Amino acid sequence: MINRTLKTGIMSGIMVFILTFSGQAMAKFTAEEATELDTEAKATVEKFLAETKGAKALFDNAKGVVVCPRIRKVGLGVGAERGHCVLTTGSPEHLYYLTTALKAGLIAGASSQSMILIMNTDKALAKFTSGKREFEFGIDASVAVAKVGAGGDLDTTNLKKDIVSFIFGEKGLIADVTWEGSRFKKLDIE
Repeated sequence: MINRTLKTGIMSGIMVFILTFSGQAMAKFTAEEATELDTEAKATVEKFLAETKGAKALFDNAKGVVVCPRIRKVGLGVGAERGHCVLTTGSPEHLYYLTTALKAGLIAGASSQSMILIMNTDKALAKFTSGKREFEFGIDASVAVAKVGAGGDLDTTNLKKDIVSFIFGEKGLIADVTWEGSRFKKLDIE
């Protein structure tokens, strides 16, 4: 009985968190927030370029670059992730996105990390920026997760895929590293 009560309590807590998380997603995105996101994205890119050998050539050849300075994940059986992102390359002006995902399965813990998406083809960039609806990994495109070695060297195995993600700066611990089901919703500055 206690075990069932504990499970119910945990699930209720997670549902409250998820509802809170999604409620924040409905808040307006302001010009001040866009400016702050631009500043954080620039610092994220500078850090990544300084710490990752070969990254500059990858950026120079990219059709588009999406920077998510801070994505937070949390969960216990059921999890959620959320963060703001900006398309810094591939459009005449910066485009802003909210990334979210709900997941279930073997998820436990909480973490925060940065992510950079490199769009290697015009087709991938066009699909991402079309704005017809939310862009979702696993539905609209698959994403290759690239690895950076201990010495800062890029693992070149997946670098030619249409979309390549770099996840770095992890803080905290969570047993979930997939991006399948992650959605990107374009934000309008209000």
